[in-house]
Amino acid sequence: MSSQFQRLVLKYQYIILLLIVVFAFFLRFHQIGKRGLAGDEKYSLFVSQFVTYDGNNQKNSVRNPATHYFTPKQFWSKKSLPDFYDSIARVDTGNGSFYTFLLHYWSKIVGISDGKLRFLSLIFNILTIVLLFVFVKKHLQSISLALFVASLASISPFFINYSQIARNYSMQFFFTLLATHLLLLILKNFEAKKSIYLLCIFYGVCVLISELCHISVFPLFFAHGIFVLMYHRKLKLILSLVFAMLIPLTGVLLWLNSDGGKWLIHYVSNSVATYNKMAISQPNEYLSIASFSTIFKQIKHVISCIFLSSEGLYLELNGIKNFIFSVLFGSLSFFVFKSKLRQKVKLISFCYALTYFLVSTSPLAYISLVTNVFFLLFFVDFLRINYSNPKYKIYQFLVILSVIPLLFMIFFAFMDGNTFRIIPRYLGFVYAYNLLIIAVIIKEIILSYKIAIIPVLLGFSVQLVLIFGLIQKIYNDNPPRYFMAFAEPRKENPYAEIAKKIELNYVKGDTVLYCNYQDLSMPKGFDMPQYSVVDAQLCNFYLPKDSEIIQRINQTERNKIFIKKLNGNLIELFDLEETRFRY
Repeated sequence: MSSQFQRLVLKYQYIILLLIVVFAFFLRFHQIGKRGLAGDEKYSLFVSQFVTYDGNNQKNSVRNPATHYFTPKQFWSKKSLPDFYDSIARVDTGNGSFYTFLLHYWSKIVGISDGKLRFLSLIFNILTIVLLFVFVKKHLQSISLALFVASLASISPFFINYSQIARNYSMQFFFTLLATHLLLLILKNFEAKKSIYLLCIFYGVCVLISELCHISVFPLFFAHGIFVLMYHRKLKLILSLVFAMLIPLTGVLLWLNSDGGKWLIHYVSNSVATYNKMAISQPNEYLSIASFSTIFKQIKHVISCIFLSSEGLYLELNGIKNFIFSVLFGSLSFFVFKSKLRQKVKLISFCYALTYFLVSTSPLAYISLVTNVFFLLFFVDFLRINYSNPKYKIYQFLVILSVIPLLFMIFFAFMDGNTFRIIPRYLGFVYAYNLLIIAVIIKEIILSYKIAIIPVLLGFSVQLVLIFGLIQKIYNDNPPRYFMAFAEPRKENPYAEIAKKIELNYVKGDTVLYCNYQDLSMPKGFDMPQYSVVDAQLCNFYLPKDSEIIQRINQTERNKIFIKKLNGNLIELFDLEETRFRY
């Protein structure tokens, strides 16, 4: 990189960062409210409004034992902290408490709509991009690399997808990265003999928030501990960090003993037993009995999703012959790259050309696989050569941060006995570190080998083309299974549409009749209600809070919602068609 270019980057770094952030914002904001809330997003809505799923804390409205009738005004009656505890214990099992509690106040400010609820995730992902820039600039001492990482983060399909989901994941990604940033600052200050106590407190708070976003992030902080014990075995430092970790330990224990969190451990053990039964009776691509083969199949999908250089490849790759060709040519490219041959560019290009012509399906995807094999071998070799160089400890730390949580995921799959928890969102907090690893690999190849990088960069460019295709799939509601998969693209929220139709058609004297849909495919707990009020609840979230619209549940109807006129006539408002519109 020329010194003139470096000076320009240094001078305009914040303008460049601003342009990256603006570009990232529009990629994430596009169609953010177009699709209806799905799956766990609905749980976020319920918990954030302190409303219990299926009405346990709504005995004065949808579950009023004295009458079958209720109004939106009764539905929106004042809720308090015990209601939050009750709602989160019943559907989120005590997980994600910090996020849903913050979402409660966010929705009070901006209101309730799908786009507005998801916008909080977008904000935290944009903050993550900025934090990545700060992280790299501070700890790797390279502004150009920091801007490159921020650029890659801006186009990340993984980040874009989770920016458009009303769940805790984007917030978790931010605070786990912030905690890692603070840990490195603590280590730097300790080596420089500066005060670390305030940083330790901030670090402990960030770890606590991360755990209260989702308890599954703890392997990351286990990785923190491994790194400290490997390279910073100083008693005073270790005691300071132990003190810092008392903050999350105390906070998590208090939460687990509260009415909101005390069922979490019980729920996890119960869900393991439930999923084991389902893995035997109803196995599918994502849920089966844990074995080396089934876990390997699942983990391939997860690894494909959590590296930008391989995102989406899991959807494209099939056929053992094609896979072997790609691994072979990727390995051969690397060994040619390391050799003293004069014809490096031609030989590596020949390997890529052979891949394109020999594979029978998805040649572009297999060229991307060749590049990933090359990247992996290069990075392993780079770490081997520079293992004892203190300058590259940070790279070893990135590997520890990436690998340890992955090993925990595999370990817990064997412990559970099923593969249900081998899914990308439970490992999403390592995505930022993997993004940095890819950027570092590209940087080091360019610095080390100059012209011979041309075919490899062209190979990575192929992946960038696939990345933009993947972004389009996200907009079309057909991404890899980052969060959920749908048989057909979701439409706008049907419950918001039903609420609009109610307001348009309802006159005094009418009654809104909601359906009673219960998913008979899922096992039921003890003492369950005889009918469901969930469809009624989801509609009432979008009705005016002071409305006196008369409503009740029609216990004999599963899917259709009507307005019953004063003369007895029924106007059909919507047919939810079993699971078709119940996302």
